[in-house]
Amino acid sequence: MERAEQVAHETEPWATDSLSLKGWKSNQSVLNRLVAETEGEWLTSSVHDPDERGVGLLATVEVMMVGRAAEGWLAGDEVYYNICVRFDVRRETSGPREVTPVPVDCPHGVPATRAPQ
Repeated sequence: MERAEQVAHETEPWATDSLSLKGWKSNQSVLNRLVAETEGEWLTSSVHDPDERGVGLLATVEVMMVGRAAEGWLAGDEVYYNICVRFDVRRETSGPREVTPVPVDCPHGVPATRAPQ
């Protein structure tokens, strides 16, 4: 989840002032960038408000990311696990877009563990 929070934080500068940055105007482009930044697998997405000037919940995307953890304290072996995260893109009445990661249950077809690609 730490990686997802980092991605959301790094996304905000260019999603924030999207009206003045060419190529990042649409909410769909923000979703595309989020998936690329996570290096994850795209699961689902929905653009709730296609207007880049819209307010409220604008778009969501669910991504499966591969996490990494040590098998034990000071162990050299690492294990990999899947984490599914939904990124919510929203904007209040006045202000920039905000990107927030929310952990979600992975779909049944997603294995619990997977080595990175």
